[in-house]
Amino acid sequence: MGFLSAAAGIGVGLWSRVARATRIRPPGAAPEDEFRRRCIRCFRCAEVCPTLAIRLGPALALDGAELPYLEVDQRPCVLCAKCTQVCPTGALEPLPASIPELQAKVRMGTPALDRTRCFPWRGDGVCRLCFDVCPYPGSAVVLVGVHQGPLFEPAKCVGCGLCAEACPSLARAIRILPPGGPA
Repeated sequence: MGFLSAAAGIGVGLWSRVARATRIRPPGAAPEDEFRRRCIRCFRCAEVCPTLAIRLGPALALDGAELPYLEVDQRPCVLCAKCTQVCPTGALEPLPASIPELQAKVRMGTPALDRTRCFPWRGDGVCRLCFDVCPYPGSAVVLVGVHQGPLFEPAKCVGCGLCAEACPSLARAIRILPPGGPA
């Protein structure tokens, strides 16, 4: 029994380290170390999220991976900023609900486009879905060429994941990477 407990603990610990390296935090999150110190795991942010985009890691995580995070390719952030209004500790700093103001302040993640999977870049026609759902079309994403292939401007993208969710399931050419995360 001791071996199984130790193996489970090691497995959870390894998962936690991998998960921490790949987490996208909610909008307004303090820098990662500060976020980890401030978050008291009250999960008020998840309770007020209208789209249920804020997820909670496993409670058994040994290194704090149970902190709130987003999997924006499955449930994107709609940038309502409600989570930032209820955080009692400042782990999520209050943000305006104004879409233009959010663009200047929020960087949850960075878009990564796989052109070999993107229909317009492969020459398989016009798609435009990522552009059409983007809260900042023409700024965070622009369309170029005859097939209107998307180009992302990471410095102007908030990392909400609306584009990744909209990307056709046959393509899944867009991923949102955590700041400083793996490629």
